[in-house]
Amino acid sequence: MTQDSSLGRIRWPLAGLGLGTPANLAFLSPARRSRLGRTILLSAVIGPMMAVVVLGLDRLLFSGDSLVRLRTLGAMPWIVRLGIVAFSSVGEELIYRLGVSTLVASLAFLALRKHSERAAQASIWLGIAVASVLFGFSHVGNAPNAAHPILRALTLNGLAALVLGWLYWYRGLEAALVAHFAADATIYLAIASLL
Repeated sequence: MTQDSSLGRIRWPLAGLGLGTPANLAFLSPARRSRLGRTILLSAVIGPMMAVVVLGLDRLLFSGDSLVRLRTLGAMPWIVRLGIVAFSSVGEELIYRLGVSTLVASLAFLALRKHSERAAQASIWLGIAVASVLFGFSHVGNAPNAAHPILRALTLNGLAALVLGWLYWYRGLEAALVAHFAADATIYLAIASLL
């Protein structure tokens, strides 16, 4: 049985897009450890800021429809809410950033790399945009009784996904995971407990 030689050339993600894993690189190189620490700290700050901005925009543009859901979540046991935060932050980053964004960016890069000097950057932002729209659509059910549930989800969750996508491509998957976890923890653990 012979192995198909084209399978040996497949690389995921494609070389040239600049996607790396900062945690792995930090373990291999002491010089990169300080960058990883700064990235984690930056992400831990961006997450709660992103949560406050999203809730503020929800209040300003959509009459605070998220508050109804947050009150319901606040009545749940803390351990259940922690499980939701952990599952959603890890699961959604694996699906939307590592999966969708990387796939779209890789396909776009394959199509553009011979035609544009800025193919990598354009491909990355196309991947971020597509993943952000899909991420927004996946959150329509968070406030189904809102006046404009699709517009609300695309605006609020899409905006958060743009930030998470930027973190993913320019700081690594770990950065997006930490920021997403911190944002969800701010909303579902801290703010939901106060309402």
